[in-house]
Order: sequence, then structure tokens, then C-alpha cells
Amino acid sequence: MNHQVLVFILYILLFMLGMGVMTGGMHELVGDRMRHTLERAADTPLKGLAIGTLASILLQSSSAVTIITVGLIGANALRFSQTVGIILGANIGTTLTGEIAALPMGSLHYVLLVAGLMIMCLPFRHSISIGSLFFGIGCLFASMAGFSSLAEPLVRSPFISGLLSDANGNLSFSVVVGTLFSAIIQSSSATTLVCMGFLDHGILSLPSAIAIMLGSNIGTCVTTYIASLGAGRAGRWTAYTHILFNVLSVLLFFPFIHPMSDFSLLIAGSGRTALAHSSVLFNLITALLAVPLAGPYGRWVERTQLK
Repeated sequence: MNHQVLVFILYILLFMLGMGVMTGGMHELVGDRMRHTLERAADTPLKGLAIGTLASILLQSSSAVTIITVGLIGANALRFSQTVGIILGANIGTTLTGEIAALPMGSLHYVLLVAGLMIMCLPFRHSISIGSLFFGIGCLFASMAGFSSLAEPLVRSPFISGLLSDANGNLSFSVVVGTLFSAIIQSSSATTLVCMGFLDHGILSLPSAIAIMLGSNIGTCVTTYIASLGAGRAGRWTAYTHILFNVLSVLLFFPFIHPMSDFSLLIAGSGRTALAHSSVLFNLITALLAVPLAGPYGRWVERTQLK
């Protein structure tokens, strides 16, 4: 069992490597343009929502987008009120990772890994960035296959078995598990992928997996908060807003976990895809509900907290 836990940790590290390489590749391709776009275009919450969504789709990391935003705040390139919509959108775009992972890709990750390495060796301007993107996606699928293969052996561990049993019986506990796990590994996407592995074997119920996914959205706020510590009051308030929005969103959706589970399973057909769809629905609905309040909230913070 110790061997399996070690392999499980290695698959998490593989996933983090893949996300880092993929994010790095996309950042080289669109990073500077994305920063300039954030600086120029986020003058209304709705535009900020669209830009934040696009940025996190391209970079596949809501943390990367919020950290860039905090940096722009620290450089006085953005007003605080412009950041609220971007933060709302960042949570939406990163759900694409779960949708990709839910696809039945078989052994395609081997092709992506080899193709990524080959493209990186080509003597073209963007070959390293494009190859990194392919290699990162290959790592994503390889780690997903690993999580699925390890789920059943891992559950034989008394600790993991007890943890999953408590999670299946208590949705509040599941939210706490998701929060702590994503705070440690700093990836809500990795947390969702681990849940998909357990869902594949019927070890974890879909409502509990959704509750863990909700908690993972809170845990990833730690990165933004750490990044904000040296960015002045406006940067810290950006981090506070990220935390506040995610906590309130989880509280709002918590009573609807079972209906969302039933609806997602109805349109998806499998637990893995249903969890990915639930993540999209959760982040999209909560962001759209918050958009009308983003402008007044941003102006209130600027008027009362940042003078």
C-alpha cells in the first residue's frame, strides 16, 4: 500500500508537471498579449468576465490569471474595480481541464507525449511553446489514466477507505476534504481528476465528488492570497474578493448538490463526465449571478477601503 500511495503522489506530480509545462507553453504564446488585453479591455464587469474566461482557457490555470491580475494591480495598470469581472471569469475557463479529462482518450496520451517532445526539437520560432502544450496535455491524460488505475487498490488502505466512507456519508466533510486537498496541491483540476478516478470504480458517490469539487475551488485561493501579500492594499483586496466569491458560491450551491448531481448525470451518462459538467455549471452560474454586483462592489471597495 505504501508503494501505491507513492505512485499516487507521483501521478499528482506528473499532473502538476503537465499543467506547468502546458501553462508555460501557452504563456509564451499569448502571455504578453494577454496582459495587454487585461490592461486595456476590462473596463466593465461583463468584459472582465469574458476576458478572464478566455485567459484561463488559454493558460488553463485560474491561479495564473488571478496572479497576473494581482501583478497588474500592484503595477497600477488596473483599477481594483476592473479585476472583479476577471476573477469571476477565471474560475469558468479552468473547468475546460475537467471536460478534456472526461473524454474517452484511451492511450492517446502516449501519442501526445511523443508528439510534444518531437515538436519541441523542431527549429521553429514557437516549436518549444507548441510542443510544451502537447506534452502538457499528454501528461494530463497520463495522470488521469494513472488515477483511475490506482483508485481501486488505494481504497484498500484503511485511511483512504475511512476518508471516502466519511465523504460519502457527509457532504460537509467532503467540502472540507476538497478544500484541504486543493490547498495542499494547489490545483482544483487535479482534485477533480482524482475524484474522477474514484468515480470510475464506484468508490465515491457523485454528490460527494461534487462537494469535493466545490471545496477545491476554495482551496486554490491560497495561491492568490500568497501572491497578493506584496502587491499593496488593492492586490490584497483582489485576493480577498477571490476568497469571498468562492466561499459564497459554495454556500449558495451546497443545498443543490443532489439536484445538480441528478441533472448532470442525466445529460452526461457517466460519473466522470457528470462531474466535469457540474464544475462548468457551478462556475458559470455563480459567475453570472455575481456579475451585476461586481460593479457596485468594486466601487464600494475603491471608495471605502482603498483611499
